[in-house]
Amino acid sequence: MLLLKFGSVDNIEAVITECYAADKLQLSAVYKSLIQSTNTVPWSKTIWDSCLYPKHSFIMWLVCHSRLLTKDRLGRMGILSSNQTHCVLCNRQEMETSNHIFFECQFSAEVWNLVMEWLKYRWWSCVWGLVLNWYSYSLKGKGPMKKLKRMCLSTAVYMIWRERNRRIFQGKRKLPAQILSDIKFSVFAKVLNDNSNVHMKYILENL
Repeated sequence: MLLLKFGSVDNIEAVITECYAADKLQLSAVYKSLIQSTNTVPWSKTIWDSCLYPKHSFIMWLVCHSRLLTKDRLGRMGILSSNQTHCVLCNRQEMETSNHIFFECQFSAEVWNLVMEWLKYRWWSCVWGLVLNWYSYSLKGKGPMKKLKRMCLSTAVYMIWRERNRRIFQGKRKLPAQILSDIKFSVFAKVLNDNSNVHMKYILENL
């Protein structure tokens, strides 16, 4: 992969040489030069915003890369049989895929609709590709409301995935309204404990 990116071993060595500072090799510089992609994906700011919980961003990153261990993926890996891949969040016996649980599933769609109603969205969608595209192009920027909506998206994804795991591994379940309460609590806790989010605090207080 490195040869494909840089063309030759000499070019790789030249890049590494540039990563020295005061006769010391800077490993972070090597990582950025050799590993990280030079192309930034459109949804990068949506999932790596500094105001988000890191664990929420990580789950979002997995979803965007189709790396989340959903049942359909576990089935393709031979870990689950075909009759074990249905969604545990809804009663329609649909296969659990990333697109299904975010937010085409009846349960997660209700959660996401509650979030959009709470935030007074003007445009609604429960189709993951449309939601991600919408966030990446229409809700990018540093405005407090846009940042708040990015936080709510990542928190909703995380809480729905947590509810899925709760049902599978603990046999417990919550209602969509309870998931919304969890989302609100998480968002309020993050915003109200960060003095740099003054404008976001004002928005939350008036929702």
